[in-house]
Amino acid sequence: MKADWRGVSALGGIGSFLGFLVAVLLYEPLQEEAMVYLIYVGLAVGAALAVPYGERVSRLFATACATPLGIITALLLVFLWVPGNPGPAPLYLGLGMTLGVMLFVKPSGIADVVLVPLAYLGGFVLIMLALKDYPPLQGSEFAVPILFRVSGSAAVLAFFGSLARWGFEFARRLTGGNV
Repeated sequence: MKADWRGVSALGGIGSFLGFLVAVLLYEPLQEEAMVYLIYVGLAVGAALAVPYGERVSRLFATACATPLGIITALLLVFLWVPGNPGPAPLYLGLGMTLGVMLFVKPSGIADVVLVPLAYLGGFVLIMLALKDYPPLQGSEFAVPILFRVSGSAAVLAFFGSLARWGFEFARRLTGGNV
């Protein structure tokens, strides 16, 4: 049993997203801020599951690339947009970068395409949790909701970029490589 980076990245991103989802669903009834640390638990469980299921999950290349893409995009947005708030240009840069990268990453199948937004959002929420005490992020009143809206839009763009690449590869196989 060997863990491949693709399996750890894919399952870790999906696990952190599922941890975020559980934390959001349980936050109101339990009224505990410590519930957000379920994101780290989801990351750890997902990464640990990559060891026994490594060979099966290592084929999810687009999903594996979506997790670090969500991390990089979140870091760029937090460090470029939040401190100076230079306008919408960094937000559009993050969206364009996400779509551009996912158009070039070849998914292994339709399941890989479907899991891309989950892994992307998993990487994004990891960074948002890690930087929750970052002073410019705390000082800006609407930064976190705007960043979550942009990340949701980027996850949709990552899905459609991956779907477009999968559709292109599917059409190419159907025509015998003459596309």
